[in-house]
Amino acid sequence: MAGAVPGGGGADGPSPATGPGHRAGRLKVYLGFAAGVGKTYTMLEDAHRAAAAGADLVVGYVEPHLRPETTALLAGLEAVPTRHVVRAGTTFEDLDLDAVLRRHAQVVLVDELAHTNQPGSRNAKRYEDVREILAAGSDVWTTVNVQHLASLGDQVAAITHVRQRETLPDSFLAKEADEVILVDLPPEELRRRIAEGRVYPEGRIEAALGGFFREDRLTPLRELALRETARLIEGRRVDEAGGTDSPLLAAVAPVADRVLVLAAGRPGDERVVRQGWRIARSLQCEADVLHVSPDGEPPGPRLAELREVCAALALPLRVERAATGRHGVGEAVAAFVRRHRITHVLAGAARDRRLPWRGSTLQEIMDRLPWVDFIVVGDPARRFDPEGAGP
Repeated sequence: MAGAVPGGGGADGPSPATGPGHRAGRLKVYLGFAAGVGKTYTMLEDAHRAAAAGADLVVGYVEPHLRPETTALLAGLEAVPTRHVVRAGTTFEDLDLDAVLRRHAQVVLVDELAHTNQPGSRNAKRYEDVREILAAGSDVWTTVNVQHLASLGDQVAAITHVRQRETLPDSFLAKEADEVILVDLPPEELRRRIAEGRVYPEGRIEAALGGFFREDRLTPLRELALRETARLIEGRRVDEAGGTDSPLLAAVAPVADRVLVLAAGRPGDERVVRQGWRIARSLQCEADVLHVSPDGEPPGPRLAELREVCAALALPLRVERAATGRHGVGEAVAAFVRRHRITHVLAGAARDRRLPWRGSTLQEIMDRLPWVDFIVVGDPARRFDPEGAGP
């Protein structure tokens, strides 16, 4: 799956050494949700096609990660010699920025955009090297995983239990990227690749599959990659259209966000549903209303009124039964969110202990879905109660 972000990009202005009329390079980003999905492989395949078509293309730095299939694709491509840095008795290989600038190729491949450079480098981060290459007039093709975007650090840590040390400012992609290629792969296929030894050596396979690469962690990471690609495309199109009313947004907004309203079939639901509709309208995305009750219990006493409110707002009302037991409702809601790729969940701030979303149950749902944004909708009528006890 690929998404092109047209126009814009490049450095903020011409390099002082290049003079007026200088063309800044264009940035193409291969974005994935995890190591092993094929970002570098796809970039190298595209590079061979471009070179065969006559492009002046060089490899500035590509990390093959000892993967035979990726290493094989480096054959036949011109490579700028890398820089070797010795630190604590170990030799590290890194991009030689000055050598790349001297070569001044039409296209430069620079892997791992969020990489931290070795001490003593002119720039602390590789994306700063890329900015210099773009300013000098070369196009850059690069790779990055969604978990390295700085704004997603908390979400990624909650999903994977790993805090990413190497991060990239979101603004760099928003301002510089001319094209974003989403390199996508079903989580089960990525796990199969890992199990076959195509991503990590044998000694790391078991730990990878049981840790970061568990399917319940890969799925939300994949959703993040889809959403961020859509947002990058959306942002560029809005900039070009000159405002937020561009009809082009319709193509990407449903991928970026989806709202779910939790309704208990009791007083206050109508307010939460209307708020959910307003939020979905502001996000230009779809919304659902979900009513869940434990199996064997009657539905909420105001379910008929809830149906009327949903019908008036043209919102689908889903009525589901949950398994009996303490975790039944939480499991049902979490399954629905995963199945329908929900990004925002709304629930009412009710004090009725009978409501399924109250207290520990809502917290349990939140714990099950750490990558989802939760919004608790208050009751405006209570603002006039000085004791805070409500009407």
